[in-house]
Amino acid sequence: MVRDGQQEVTKNPISLLLAEGGTDEIFYKRIKSDLLDDCRCTVENLQGLYNINVKVIDRVVDYLRQHKDEKIRVYCCLDRESRYGTPPGFDLKRIKRYIKDENTKSVLGVNVIKATQQIESWFFYDIEGIYRFLKVPRTQRNPTAFKPPERFGYKNLQRLFERYNKTYTKGKSAKNFINHLNIEKIVSNCKELNEGIALIQSQATDLTNHLFPAKTYKGAGA
Repeated sequence: MVRDGQQEVTKNPISLLLAEGGTDEIFYKRIKSDLLDDCRCTVENLQGLYNINVKVIDRVVDYLRQHKDEKIRVYCCLDRESRYGTPPGFDLKRIKRYIKDENTKSVLGVNVIKATQQIESWFFYDIEGIYRFLKVPRTQRNPTAFKPPERFGYKNLQRLFERYNKTYTKGKSAKNFINHLNIEKIVSNCKELNEGIALIQSQATDLTNHLFPAKTYKGAGA
């Protein structure tokens, strides 16, 4: 809570988006810029899935150490690496348990946004944008070849780039390509991402602590 003149103003929580890697970081920064500009939101890079639970915990602890007056909602933005299941090694219960055991009440909640199979799978929701970026002649475009998008991933995108004499590389090298994609089109057609963005937006001003819910007591006559 901060003072504005003689009035106390309550700050909205920070939405801390922890992106799996460099490509995810660039993509979610586009999400932030295009769709979450009215939220207090920050995006950080976890540098891969290796030791993922420790990385998430360490990043949360470090963020709160540097921002002691903030309350945060954590969103782990990860790839399933398959069409089903959870991201390899990721244990949401373990992360929540650590936060509760440490009594870290500045964390209001922890959620996960999972990409099926990979972040590149989501790019195929804007296949026309991919074709335009690659300057593919209209007569050679086949949008239906990449449906449903969750069947395709990094290797498919890499091969598509190679077919038109370009190279797709994860991380910073993908920034120009990602900046050419229609983010709103991807979000509106991708159920997982749409629901994830809606969750972030719905909780952007919510100071309810879902990890440490307030206790309620029944009256004597209840």
